[in-house]
Amino acid sequence: MTNSDWGTRLEASYQLADSIMKDRATSFYQAFGNLPKDRFRGVAAIYAFCRFADDTIDAVGEPGAHSLDEARKILDQLESAVLAIHSYSGDVSDQQIFARLKAADDAWLWWAAFEDTVRRYTIPLDRFINQIDGQRMDADFNDIRDDSELVLYGRRVAGSVGTMLLPLLADDGRDTDDEGWIEACENLGVGMQITNILRDVGEDLRARNRVYLPETRMTEYGVSRDVIERLSCHKDPKTTATLIPQSFIDMWESLATLADQYYAAYESYLSWFHPNCRVALVAAALSYRAIADAVRKDKYNCFSSRCYTSAATRAALVLEAKRRVKRLV
Repeated sequence: MTNSDWGTRLEASYQLADSIMKDRATSFYQAFGNLPKDRFRGVAAIYAFCRFADDTIDAVGEPGAHSLDEARKILDQLESAVLAIHSYSGDVSDQQIFARLKAADDAWLWWAAFEDTVRRYTIPLDRFINQIDGQRMDADFNDIRDDSELVLYGRRVAGSVGTMLLPLLADDGRDTDDEGWIEACENLGVGMQITNILRDVGEDLRARNRVYLPETRMTEYGVSRDVIERLSCHKDPKTTATLIPQSFIDMWESLATLADQYYAAYESYLSWFHPNCRVALVAAALSYRAIADAVRKDKYNCFSSRCYTSAATRAALVLEAKRRVKRLV
C-alpha cells in the first residue's frame, strides 16, 4: 500500500466516522463541533468504535443481525485488533490495516481513522478493552445484583468513553495521565449511564429482556420483576402512570441519588479541558441530570414512553452551562 493509497483510505475512513456520529448522535456531534478539526475528527473516530461495539450486541435478535455467537466472535476480533495497535512499528502505511480487518467488510471501514487517532493521541488501550468488556456483560447478561455491579457496568460501557476522549478534550499542556482527572471523567460516564437506565426501564426489558436495576435495591424497596414486567406491557402512558407503585418511585429516587454522586467531580477539572468544549461538556452533564426531572414530570413513567427534556429546557441549560464555565474557570 503506497503512502498515497493510505492517505486516501485514511481520509475516507475519517469521513465515514464523521457521518456515523452525525447520523447517530446529533447532539454529540453538535456539542463538540467547535473543537479544532483534528480533535473533532478524532472524537468521531472514537464514537465510531463505541457505536460499532454497542451495535454488535444490541442488534442481536433483529432481522439480518448477527447471532449472539457471531457477535461474541466480533467482540473477540475487536479486542485482538485493539491490542495489536501498539505492536506494530514503522510506517503506518505498510501495516495494511484493512487486510488485517477484512478489507471487503464495510462494517470495519472506520477502523483506519480509529487506529490513527489512538496512535496520534497515545490513548491507553485498556480504555477500549473496558468498553468491549462492558459489551460482553450485555452479551452474556445476568441481572445486576447490587450497586457495585451497576457501577462496574457503568464504568465499562460509559465511563470508558470519558477516559477515551480525555486526551482529545484536554487543554494544551495538561497531564492526561492525572488519576484524579481520569476518575472524574469516568464517574461522569457512570452517572450518565445510571440516568439512562432510569429513563429506559421498560424499553430495556421489552427490547432486550434486561433489567439493570440492582436486585438488592429491588428487594430493599419491595419491587419485584413481575411488577416491572407488568408495567412495561402497558402501551398507554396515562394508564401506566396511574399503576406505578410508591415502592418503585422510592427505589427509583434512591438510584437517582446514587447517580447524582457521580456527576459532580468533573467540575473541579473544568479548566483542564479545551476551552472550545467546556460549555458543551457542562451542558451535556446538566442535560443528563435534567432527564431525571423529565421522568419525574412524567409521573415516573419510564415504562411505556421515553422521557426527554424539552428544547426550551435544553436551551436554558446551555445558558446555565455558560454561566458555570465563566464562574468556575
